[in-house]
Amino acid sequence: MDTAGHTVIMGLLESRPLVQVMFLSRFLAGAALTGCAGAHLVSVATGAVAWFAAAVAVYVVNGIMDVAEDRGNGSRRPIASGRLPRASAAIFTGCAAALALAIGATAGIAVDALFFLGLGYLYSGPPRPAKRSGVATCLVIAALGLATFWAGMRAAQGNSAAAVVFGLVMSGWMGLVGALAKDITDVPGDALAGRHTFAVRYGIVPVARYTAGLAVAVAVAGVTMAALAAPVLLPSMLVLTVGACRLAGDCRSVAGETPRNPYRSFMASQYATITTLGITLLVHNAI
Repeated sequence: MDTAGHTVIMGLLESRPLVQVMFLSRFLAGAALTGCAGAHLVSVATGAVAWFAAAVAVYVVNGIMDVAEDRGNGSRRPIASGRLPRASAAIFTGCAAALALAIGATAGIAVDALFFLGLGYLYSGPPRPAKRSGVATCLVIAALGLATFWAGMRAAQGNSAAAVVFGLVMSGWMGLVGALAKDITDVPGDALAGRHTFAVRYGIVPVARYTAGLAVAVAVAGVTMAALAAPVLLPSMLVLTVGACRLAGDCRSVAGETPRNPYRSFMASQYATITTLGITLLVHNAI
């Protein structure tokens, strides 16, 4: 039965809750690293709600547009499985986007939210969705990350070298590592839908090798930038390096029976890195 409550629940499930937690964490990390979040707590809190709504809208739009790919990849998400009709999902998306803009205006980030929503449409929507091209996919995904960290900084009304470094490194992790790791797992559906991702064009094994190298390169760059400009980030960047090594090891065996392992390592590394950052900031502020 397609009730409003059912639509909301299915829409939130479609938006991939684990991914939403990560986007919210990125926003809050951007705010916290400015050192001004405490002084603008209301703005940061309302901005976080707005950003959550915007990210939900972006990912449900992706689900609406990716039905063929998701079904080809065996996805059990609500839209692909038929539990959430596309028409209902579209209404849910419109409401989430409107909520993001309205609440974002109270936090001074309405323009940022609009830009983020535009990037989401650019990734998934017609006439030329970025998701069909490997290069465009990486660029838009990295831009979604940068926009999130920047919005967090704007909501906190501050800036710092640490916020800039963390935003750049983790957005690079998204665009250069996560995008490729996800492509490795989605080749059947992507090929069926006519996408020209790197994994579809060049094969899983070569792309896995590049993903391994890029993961290590991004982590090393993060450690270097932290050491030079933002020492408070060193613990989190070292954790990212451990995650990059784990992901590289997964990529070496990607032709085996567990092709999703690189993407899982990518996600786990993000969570571990941002959790370490949170602990570091708590300890740093307590001293």
